[in-house]
Amino acid sequence: MDWVETTCSLVPEAAADLAALGRLYEGKLYHELTLALETFVNDPGHQGRGRLLLDLEQHFLSKFEGKLNQLRYALIFGAIVRASVEAGGTLSGPEGIAKLEGALEAKGARLGVEPGLLLRFDVALLKLAAPRGPDAASELASVKAALDDAQPTMDALTGATDTAVFRKYYAARSEYYKQVGPPEAFYRSAISLLGYAAVDDMAPAARRTLATDVALAALAGDGVYNFGEVLATPILGALEGTADAWLGELLRVFARGDVDAFNALLGAHKDAYVAQPALVARAAFVKEKIALLAFMNLVFETPSHERSLPFAAIADRAKLDGDQVEWLAMRAMALGLVKGVIDEVQRVVDVAWVAPRVLDADQTRHLIASIDALSDKSAHAHGLLADQTLELLNTN
Repeated sequence: MDWVETTCSLVPEAAADLAALGRLYEGKLYHELTLALETFVNDPGHQGRGRLLLDLEQHFLSKFEGKLNQLRYALIFGAIVRASVEAGGTLSGPEGIAKLEGALEAKGARLGVEPGLLLRFDVALLKLAAPRGPDAASELASVKAALDDAQPTMDALTGATDTAVFRKYYAARSEYYKQVGPPEAFYRSAISLLGYAAVDDMAPAARRTLATDVALAALAGDGVYNFGEVLATPILGALEGTADAWLGELLRVFARGDVDAFNALLGAHKDAYVAQPALVARAAFVKEKIALLAFMNLVFETPSHERSLPFAAIADRAKLDGDQVEWLAMRAMALGLVKGVIDEVQRVVDVAWVAPRVLDADQTRHLIASIDALSDKSAHAHGLLADQTLELLNTN
């Protein structure tokens, strides 16, 4: 308490919050104290006040850390170290890593599995945030090894586990793949992160960066044809009203497989498009992807009993020459997007199956309309059968 009282006079801007922490400690209200500490160490105003957070850990938190829930303690301790490196600049990156690793070595047995994982993921995030030097390859390899080693444990964690562990894990994985690639690995890790992280809790700049990165990875990534996954999250809202709003619209265009809208959007935002190296480097692949999605959406919108699709219909939907349709269908089948048979003589593609996807609002409405139509046909058939059955009974 001496430290709290002294610091209140030295840092009057934080005095009210520090005094509240002191009262909770004196009252041994450790649950409430934990919540207050989490709020305190994550406050941007406190993070930039020199050694305030490090002194809080050394002179206050260390006195009772063993009485706290160890998972929450690991979150608080990790937040202090990372803020001291990233926001306060009080610690260098190597010093922050050494402090986290020292805590793991000294307190690992007491912390347990999940708190230990949290601190290891903080180490990974600090390594990924460090400027790349001569030993960059070695640092990245150590991060990859740590994430790979943690994966079996993460896979075994139950659903009751605090989501903070998963948030930190996928934050580290997505940052690693953002730097190393490939884009589809980043996309999958980022989508998993968005399943555990509340977008509203992210800083506006971080939210916009993540939205931009996810959009680019979805467009340029191999094997990414389910755009409904990212559209189902609120992350793209971070692009609205910004210079990158066109990226969010481009994802919606891809989800619909709308080639005309794709061409129109590129025409309207040509300079912004060519300013994205990820898209320019894979320009041919991006055009192939929109054509494949156009084909998939055509199949989806066609009733299952009518899926003998003429080459001409596919060419019109994908905006291709007729002699490219067979290649498009073969490519879709090779990628596992559709299953079927190509009839070169009749110039039709008989589709038996199309890959399931997360549907957007328009696609969901189309599916509902299809189900309603099927229900009406079933009701009509039932009525005919009932009428015919009565006639047979009357005849006897």
